[in-house]
Amino acid sequence: MNKKIYQLVIICLALCLPNVIFAENAESIIAKHIEAHGGLKNWNKVESIKVTGQFTAFSIEKDFMAYKNRSGEYYADLQLGKHQVIEAFDGKEGWTIDPWQEITYARRINTGEKNVFSQKAEILTPFFDYKEKGHKVEFVAKEKLEGLDVFVLKLTRNNGKEEKWYLDANTYLEYKCESKWVDFAQELPSETFFDDFRKVDGLVIPFFVERTFWQRDRLMQIENVEINPTFDNKLLDMPKREEIKKLAFLEGKWDVKMEAMSRRGTWRSMGQTLSTIDFASTSVLQEKIKVERTFPINITLSYTYNDNCGKYRISLLEDLSSSFEVFEGDFSDNIFVFDNAGEKMATFTQFTLSDIGDEGFTLTRRISRDQGKTWQDRDKFTYTRSE
Repeated sequence: MNKKIYQLVIICLALCLPNVIFAENAESIIAKHIEAHGGLKNWNKVESIKVTGQFTAFSIEKDFMAYKNRSGEYYADLQLGKHQVIEAFDGKEGWTIDPWQEITYARRINTGEKNVFSQKAEILTPFFDYKEKGHKVEFVAKEKLEGLDVFVLKLTRNNGKEEKWYLDANTYLEYKCESKWVDFAQELPSETFFDDFRKVDGLVIPFFVERTFWQRDRLMQIENVEINPTFDNKLLDMPKREEIKKLAFLEGKWDVKMEAMSRRGTWRSMGQTLSTIDFASTSVLQEKIKVERTFPINITLSYTYNDNCGKYRISLLEDLSSSFEVFEGDFSDNIFVFDNAGEKMATFTQFTLSDIGDEGFTLTRRISRDQGKTWQDRDKFTYTRSE
């Protein structure tokens, strides 16, 4: 019996031993990889870096700049072919201004782009502090790649995305990486090659990075690396769409005086209410207000801009009858006029923003029963900024 148990133990050890060896090899390789880059002690002093140089895309070479923070934040300004592209990432969420998508204002990035931005945000390779980040690494093999002896490591990121890294078996520096990338916001496989390693303040950094995917080829040639530069976190704030920024005077908390037009042709008080107007997103300004003409009604007004017709829009949703209306308009002499005259209906409605100033504005509602030839005042809301 003892002999059988002994044999069983030997078999179990034999089965487990390769995994133990691989784990040790992976740890040893990563330790030497970090050391080859200047050592853990030096990299632990790095909180951020700024890189500048030349970026080539669509056969056009232009200047680029990128900030990378140890906490996973990233901001870049680059030229992608004929378009300037801005990228920003706070470690979890991000945005981009990418005219190649025919969107000229900032938009949130999708899941595939988040994976790419997290790669771009790394101040070193993902093996630096990989356990703290929740990544997993497996030793795959030692093999030859294009005549070069390489260690192959499989990296599984904390988001489940897998990558294969090829480290030079002599220098322990990265030679190639196979990972998921994006092109026109669509995920696809890519290959990245690293070269021209140089020392900067005791740190070893690749100054040449080439990435290929499909038939695309991207070249990044670093010219300067700044260690621990001052980084303005405001760069990560998602900018408002330029057209919607023109409505920024509406943003805030407001005391609102409500009036209705009487049959005598004079304004009759309907009391006071409160209004809150905030940017719901980079391209939507939203107001929530409660009014009471006869019955209490909660109203949500959303201000947007429509590229197709080049006009601003107001969408109005009220909770009493669940009605939803859309109005179009634009600025004219510091007065903002919206109406629904484009709709086929017996009665048109018009909203006018006027008396616009730093501390307030007036919103007037009018109606027309003759296809917009004449308009009659119905309601007036005078907004005064709350303390």
